[in-house]
Amino acid sequence: MYFIQLDAHGLTTYLSPLGSSYRVSSGLVHTRTGFQLSLTVSRRGPLYGQTVTDLVFEVDYETSERLHVKIRDKDNKQVPVPNSRLGLVRPILDAPASDPNYELKYSASPFGFQVTRTLDGAILFDTTAFPIVFEDQYLELSTAIPKESNIYGFGESPSLSLTKQANSTTSIYARDAACPFSENVYGAHPFYMEIRDGKAHGVLLLNAHGQDVIVRNDRITWKLIGGIFEFYYFLPQDNRPNSVVRAYTDLVGKPMMISHWMLGWQHCRWGYHNIDEVENVVKAYRDHEIPLEVKWIDIDYMDTYRDFTMDPVNFPETRMRAFSNELHANKQRIVVMVDVAKAAFEDYEPYVRGKSLDVFVKNPDGSDYIGQVWPGYTVFPDWFHPNVTQYWNYEIGLWMSRLDLDGVWIDMNEPSSFCLGSFGSDKLNTLPSNLEPWKLPKEAIDLMHKEQEAALHQMARAVSPDETRNLLYPKYAIHNGWGNLSEKTMATIAYHYDNIAHYDVHSLYGHGECSTTRNALLNYKNNERPFILSRSTFSGSGQYSGHWTGDNWSTWDYLKSSIVEILNVQMFGISYSGSDICGFNGDAEEELCTRWQELGAFYPFARNHNVKDAISQEPYLWKSTAEASRKALAIRYALLPYFYTLFHVSNQLGYGVWRPLIFEYFDQETFANHSTQVLIGTDILISPVLDKGATTVEARFPADTIWYDWYTHEPTPLHGSPSTITLDAPLTHIPVHVRGGSIVPLKTPKLLVTDTFVTPYALFIALDTNQEAVGQLYIDDGHSVHQEAVSGITFTIKDAVLNAHGRFDYLNSENLDAIKIASYRNVAFTSARVETAKGGTTQHVVRRDGALLIVEGLNISLSDGPFTIHFI
Repeated sequence: MYFIQLDAHGLTTYLSPLGSSYRVSSGLVHTRTGFQLSLTVSRRGPLYGQTVTDLVFEVDYETSERLHVKIRDKDNKQVPVPNSRLGLVRPILDAPASDPNYELKYSASPFGFQVTRTLDGAILFDTTAFPIVFEDQYLELSTAIPKESNIYGFGESPSLSLTKQANSTTSIYARDAACPFSENVYGAHPFYMEIRDGKAHGVLLLNAHGQDVIVRNDRITWKLIGGIFEFYYFLPQDNRPNSVVRAYTDLVGKPMMISHWMLGWQHCRWGYHNIDEVENVVKAYRDHEIPLEVKWIDIDYMDTYRDFTMDPVNFPETRMRAFSNELHANKQRIVVMVDVAKAAFEDYEPYVRGKSLDVFVKNPDGSDYIGQVWPGYTVFPDWFHPNVTQYWNYEIGLWMSRLDLDGVWIDMNEPSSFCLGSFGSDKLNTLPSNLEPWKLPKEAIDLMHKEQEAALHQMARAVSPDETRNLLYPKYAIHNGWGNLSEKTMATIAYHYDNIAHYDVHSLYGHGECSTTRNALLNYKNNERPFILSRSTFSGSGQYSGHWTGDNWSTWDYLKSSIVEILNVQMFGISYSGSDICGFNGDAEEELCTRWQELGAFYPFARNHNVKDAISQEPYLWKSTAEASRKALAIRYALLPYFYTLFHVSNQLGYGVWRPLIFEYFDQETFANHSTQVLIGTDILISPVLDKGATTVEARFPADTIWYDWYTHEPTPLHGSPSTITLDAPLTHIPVHVRGGSIVPLKTPKLLVTDTFVTPYALFIALDTNQEAVGQLYIDDGHSVHQEAVSGITFTIKDAVLNAHGRFDYLNSENLDAIKIASYRNVAFTSARVETAKGGTTQHVVRRDGALLIVEGLNISLSDGPFTIHFI
């Protein structure tokens, strides 16, 4: 049997052993950007569905670093991810890539294919030793991997391991569950990265159906319950992990750009009894001199848990509006929750307006699908309906304006429902017998479930006879944590606009809400960067929304796993992300909360949040937690211009704000599964305490790199290989280091973001062994979508000369006032001569303060153009 190797320029052949269930049935047809082949089944009977006999294999050489491979049914009956903002907008290209970093090879009979890297000929994706199964409700495909592979990604699934372990199964299917380890939870991200021999590549299987991804020692296997195989391969020229993320986000969308205030410390809890308690929390933060930028309110504020309402007794609208006004007067912000399901009551205006526009998801008989969520019986907006934009723009705009809110927190959008199936349209204007059915005795729960399942089966009879699939119970059962695909969510026989079964788009529901909500916020204020935090996400959601990792627990394991989960979410292209600090479920205790506050102070999205009925965990309640919070947040706020620059880079290039060490030091295998430290960008290394009772950290440092202690400014020893150093970390201390060779922009930390940003800039220069360093600073107005002028400044120092060059167009920038220099060789400058673009020259004294050299009073404008400083 012959392998056919095809790239953008020609064909070659060579021999290779094969095995597959399809064969090429017609000649190659060239297309605008590649080619396609017809495939016909050659052997293997049905496993879990109806075999699709005729397939089309399509290849598009989209860019030099991105290859698009699709295996679809010839008749286009299978449902792919929509080519729209509700799924993924595919790029339209005119010609194939001229010099790709990859080659594609395929076998004619049996059919199989390989993707290789042109640089070294490494086979990165290889189906040839495994069957390809394509049925209406079961698709299977495998690729060979070497045993030394490091696999990252596939989510969302809480884990303590950064790499995917051999003999593991990851189910991808959006699900409301309180973060059980190794199970599917809120989002669906069918993307992975492999780092092999220090070189990285990425693969996206663009498919929104329920799926299992099985990693073995020698292969990765996908088992899908619908759709098509639509692969994208990412092979950047430099083979760096961060470049893979850049290439991935080139396709799915760059992470949203945040506003200044979104970098501030935030607080929430579920279980405030009234607005007085909320106001007292804000006051207590201020009294204890702990920063608080954003106050959140969970569903407590709602009138009988209905969205867009306020409890007239405990959270009356006049008090809520006054509270919002007071926060804004104090340069603080307010965000409240909006759940996705809407109460099915004819005296509830959001329901009435949605009903008039016919924008709610349907049952197969055409009636509104009615589930049960916090307000009782509920309907669900259909993000695929052409009227839903009008509906959501109005509801969100009206709600934002009533309280002058600063953003929207969208939750329960997997979507979550407390029952199995739809209750039917007869439940309008009525309440369930129990609003929290999980609290009933087991016998009652079992009986209720049996009744709901019978009703679901009855409703399934209304599914069109043209639907030949078993939408409720596909024969292949993915490892969904709830078992039944319709359990505790919208039933798979619910229907969206244009007769789309929920079975086919379940994991896109939250993604659709993210996109539609962003549009609504831009409609409300078209030049204000939208703030959205969503629980459920899909590939590309990061361009619309941030994400928190859901209902975690107040345990040491969840403190540890938060690093892994955030790093994964960053890789998925959602840079504005974090975990509930001190844990959501359960009772936090002082030591755990103290250590979590220290680490959480550096989350890209930093918010303390916990559940009702648990003890309070505001950081000022324990002396050690308060002290640790003040210290760690002072560092965060000093680093605000560094964070903001990183978010700009993320928005432009896609890089994560948080990164594992292996993404920067990919040739150092010791970091392959290292997740007890984290890099912020390239220059700040956080080494938190993650174990109860520990007062030291065994921190690993990369080879041939020096790092300066944030507090003492002393350098770490230089080693030719990765080294481990024991760092002291008493209870209120988190070790922080700055990379030698970096220039980090700083501000003077205050209690509020606005007050911090108006202070003058400073630079911390951490010289490398060659006495050189480089850094960047991005400046704009901190909130507008459309910027009239921005500054992007690069600082470099070499041979004792600091140069600042780039764009200096933002005219309202604060001046550069001070520079601090840390040196591995203890340099001894005594003066600094400043030369500006306007011809001015000033002389300044350099003084020593311990390990630092400091020059102050510079008063250099960052709006007047390039400048140079000579250190003498």
